[in-house]
Amino acid sequence: MISGLYSQEVLQGLQARDRAVFARVYEHFYPLLFATARKYLGEREQAEEVVQDVFLRLWEKDFALEHAAALKSYLFRAVINQCINHLQRHRLLESHHDTIRHLQEESYLCTFLEEQELRERIHYAVERLPEQCRRIFKLSRYSGLKNAEIAHELQLSVKTVENQMTIALRQLKAALLDPPEKNIPAADRLKLLLWLLSI
Repeated sequence: MISGLYSQEVLQGLQARDRAVFARVYEHFYPLLFATARKYLGEREQAEEVVQDVFLRLWEKDFALEHAAALKSYLFRAVINQCINHLQRHRLLESHHDTIRHLQEESYLCTFLEEQELRERIHYAVERLPEQCRRIFKLSRYSGLKNAEIAHELQLSVKTVENQMTIALRQLKAALLDPPEKNIPAADRLKLLLWLLSI
């Protein structure tokens, strides 16, 4: 018969993995340890999980205490340490999530700025085309008219429209894909090429 929880007999029972001793220690300390964990973590489920882990380790792993009276402080210290570890992991996860969110926002902003820059380059290059060439190009590219429709609207021959579109494409290619600085990123070159081919 076990006389008290702070006896050498209880300590030896725990070290020998005596189920009856373990159950008695569990029933006695669980409410106090749970209240402590709840105070640190706030949420009931997390507190229950932490206390269960502490008791699981008490059962599975060898431990050494010099005095039976140290059992209570040992268990409380284990719960508090477990709570601190849990909070640190939680904060670390939140930090990772914040970093990922930040990177996604930066990536979106970079893409948006690159798209804006590409639009500006195209607009600038189109506006530098000769007047008739520019007018035909815009009717084709922005209004979606076919060469025959453009020829009819501008009272020109289809051959003239085709020639003007050839000139427009040649000048736009030179301005957009072969600029003197030649520092266009590969992704932008591909977008510009696709844009030209879509005409």
